[in-house]
Amino acid sequence: MHLKKLSTFGLLLFVTLFAKSQVSLPEWRDSSLIPISRMVQHSEFLNNLYSFPSKPRNKWELGLKVGSPSIMGDVSANYPALGFGIHLRKSLGYLFSIRAEYFRGTPSGLDWNASRNYNYNTAWANTGYLANIRSGNNFSAAQDKVFYNYKSSVNDISLQGIVNLNNIRFHKAQNKFNIYSIMGIGLTFFETKIDAIKGTNQKYSFNSIPDGTWDNKNQVRDQVKSLLDGTYETLAERDPLKGSKLFGMSSTFSVSGGLGFAFKLSPKINLAIEDRIVLTKSDLLDGQRWAATPLGDAALTPDNDHYNFLSIGLNINLF
Repeated sequence: MHLKKLSTFGLLLFVTLFAKSQVSLPEWRDSSLIPISRMVQHSEFLNNLYSFPSKPRNKWELGLKVGSPSIMGDVSANYPALGFGIHLRKSLGYLFSIRAEYFRGTPSGLDWNASRNYNYNTAWANTGYLANIRSGNNFSAAQDKVFYNYKSSVNDISLQGIVNLNNIRFHKAQNKFNIYSIMGIGLTFFETKIDAIKGTNQKYSFNSIPDGTWDNKNQVRDQVKSLLDGTYETLAERDPLKGSKLFGMSSTFSVSGGLGFAFKLSPKINLAIEDRIVLTKSDLLDGQRWAATPLGDAALTPDNDHYNFLSIGLNINLF
């Protein structure tokens, strides 16, 4: 009996909420959404003189977002990091719109596995650390192991296409919830630094910290963090063959893709959760591109670096 009463209460609550959701003015009757050039059709439709409603004007949207960026590269990323973005979006119909976006973030990272094959990594080799070195048949083993780390200032300017995936209710009130995909091209410009020097001009003594394994990685990272002073004073290696610069920073062409979820808070404001992945043509976003082999004569790692931006933001319909 108790369960039956609970079910009846739930049904009444659902009916009440559903009824309340129907009292708002349908979008197809709102003349403020119709451009002057299509107002005649709109008036005729409202007066049953024309069979089809006129198409509302395409809207502009301003969006602000904050979130956590992370670099997918050769050095383990730190979580969370800080980033923000701003965009201006123009609707081109019910399903598609274009968006111009600027993103800025400061992702960072710290490896839990020690490295000794960094002779070609100028940021470490030029600050007094002695790596594995091979010259012909002669090989000198590293005297200093290091733990790769970085902090990067990453900027992204992109033009994106937005495709609504669930907007199928044409000429009706907007969905309370919307799913959309993101595809874009852009330009990423960045500057990466590492923490290689303690104080003014003293290298760290990483040799006292054990080499990390998967089982003890958290303990090793904690020991390295306690040793570092967090100043990130040393400019990371830059690729001389990809020397394009923007605002004094390294720059690279990028493409991006992602998925977003928007929740309508009012007729002109919605809350958006997005996850966007940006693919670049650089392997130095994290300041590291050298493999652990061959010893003393390191090869380049095979993949470029990419980054991810998980964000939450507010989107405002301007007009």
